[in-house]
Amino acid sequence: MRIIDGIRSIFFNIAFYSFAILFLGLAVLPFSYLGNEQIVRRMVDRFCRGSRWLARWVMGIKCEYRGLENLPTDTGFILAAAHQSNMDPILTFPIHPGVTALAKKELFSTPIVGKILKTMGIIRIDRQSKEAHKVMAGVGQQVKETNKLLIIYPQGTRMPVGKSKRLKSGAFHVHADTGLPVIPVATNTGLFWTKGFFHRSGKAVFEIHPAMKFGLEKDAFMKKLEAIVVTRSNELIAQAGYEHLLPKTPK
Repeated sequence: MRIIDGIRSIFFNIAFYSFAILFLGLAVLPFSYLGNEQIVRRMVDRFCRGSRWLARWVMGIKCEYRGLENLPTDTGFILAAAHQSNMDPILTFPIHPGVTALAKKELFSTPIVGKILKTMGIIRIDRQSKEAHKVMAGVGQQVKETNKLLIIYPQGTRMPVGKSKRLKSGAFHVHADTGLPVIPVATNTGLFWTKGFFHRSGKAVFEIHPAMKFGLEKDAFMKKLEAIVVTRSNELIAQAGYEHLLPKTPK
């Protein structure tokens, strides 16, 4: 890592976490206790935009959206996205006024954040529960009726660059049950806003692909989804000049 990135990381972490605690705690939390979802959503949108500003001007991380024209405007849909970084939801929330998501139950016990999530209608899910699939069915129907954007991370958790795991099939099942379109997303955010303390300057790409075809069998659907969420994300990482961080493929 370059020395300048190390220095920038120190200032960025101080700036970002101070901003997050003060803005979420003093500006957003009071409206959460009032139960005003619309105002809370607008404030969270500003938080995300402010976080992007800090990433750009303190850490040197530029953001590029690609394929925004692929987002449906007349229906609810599922955004099945690669998840490498805390930057991913920050880039997602400003692109649609009705974003919702699944969040692990532990987050709802977190001071400040838990109350904000509840007010925004983010769905609490117990990853260990055998009833999780039943929750997903109801969530999909709600998204369809309210024209919201549902974020699903098929990797299940943040995956550091160069790591991978079998994708979860939640997006397929909600799609099959409700007919909601699935919009896959590739990204390289984990290169720059990393899972650790030290980050890198550079261009973070959030690449939105056309909707998956309707009627695909599960295996074909998951294969296509992996080609974007995993393979295309790796291509973006390589294009940024960090191919050496990816696992070696057999020749």
